[in-house]
Amino acid sequence: MSSTAFLIFSLSSLFAVIDPLGCIPFFSGQTSGMDRIAKRKVLIKSLIVSFAILLAFTFTGSYVMKLFGITVDAFRVAGGFIFFGIGLDMLQSKPQRWRTGINRAFKEDQEVDDEDNDPSVTPLAIPMIAGPGSITTVMVLEAQTSNITGTMYLVLAVFSILVLTGIILWAADSVLSRIGKTGLKVVEKLMGLLIAVIAVQLIMDGLRPYLASVIN
Repeated sequence: MSSTAFLIFSLSSLFAVIDPLGCIPFFSGQTSGMDRIAKRKVLIKSLIVSFAILLAFTFTGSYVMKLFGITVDAFRVAGGFIFFGIGLDMLQSKPQRWRTGINRAFKEDQEVDDEDNDPSVTPLAIPMIAGPGSITTVMVLEAQTSNITGTMYLVLAVFSILVLTGIILWAADSVLSRIGKTGLKVVEKLMGLLIAVIAVQLIMDGLRPYLASVIN
């Protein structure tokens, strides 16, 4: 595969896995009630953290996993449980594990440190953007490179997709605001259901090799 073909393949793979368009309702639900400055800080911080994580796994992921005996399937199962908790909170509009509700009633009723309410690292960066799928993707793509040039193309692809994700999320927020609180609640419920289903699929995919080995 030529360098250009590898770059295009990396861009398309990462875009499909990260799915910036699918992140729109999720990001809006996480940042509801924030002003534009706060939302921009959360978005930039989540993108920086995501880039650092994906960059780290690009260069050291395979070595770390081998060192601790961690498998990709374990990443899928762990990510599935995290996503299921997020989806359940979105369906109930109860910010128990993370603040996912449309309103901020939870914060008004209880004294909560602002750091605990910061969704930029978890769950926006982890596992929404830099989740099991994107982490696995960069490690698989890195394994297909044969020189430093291929690795640099992969880093360029990661950076480009994250910039595109930031642009889409920032622009889409104003569009979603036009549908109103009721419309956003409907989107949140639907996305919560979808995230819960994705979580179950991740867990099933992670457990399938283990169960197959036990049966055999």
